[in-house]
Amino acid sequence: MQTYSIWIIGPSAVGKTTVSKIFYNQLKIKNDKLILIDGDQVRNLYENNLGYDPISRSKNTYRYINLVKWLMEYNISSIVAVISPFEKDREFCRKEIKNYKQIYLRCSMDERIKRDKKKLYIPALKGEKKHVVDVDIPFDLPINNELSIDTEKKKPGSIVEEIIKKLKLL
Repeated sequence: MQTYSIWIIGPSAVGKTTVSKIFYNQLKIKNDKLILIDGDQVRNLYENNLGYDPISRSKNTYRYINLVKWLMEYNISSIVAVISPFEKDREFCRKEIKNYKQIYLRCSMDERIKRDKKKLYIPALKGEKKHVVDVDIPFDLPINNELSIDTEKKKPGSIVEEIIKKLKLL
């Protein structure tokens, strides 16, 4: 089986972690050389010297790219659940990573505020918190997706089924 890297992207609280865990568990049955990379967890692997400003966010994307490419050298595929706010970084991912696929998850700001376990949006909207994507850092609309899915209208399990079907993974 050819290695791949499937990036599940979108602003905070759209459902990336939930969808990626279900997706990983379904694919892991057939592919034991698969890893789930969650943006929040990867920051803790490194010395965590990067902030959340736009420059640091781009640098962090380059860390993900290097990690994914290194894993691919050992025939390990990846599911990467990250915000990935900048189109220029996504274009670089597509250029650098062999068999890169991009799934864009989206939903309304109202829904994201309801789901916001990290308590990012309300303080950011009030101006009390800085460097929050889709508030004071723009989220560039992704241009080149394999799929774009509204998570407000679909359950995580059906989203995963849609991804598997579209990418012909099982």
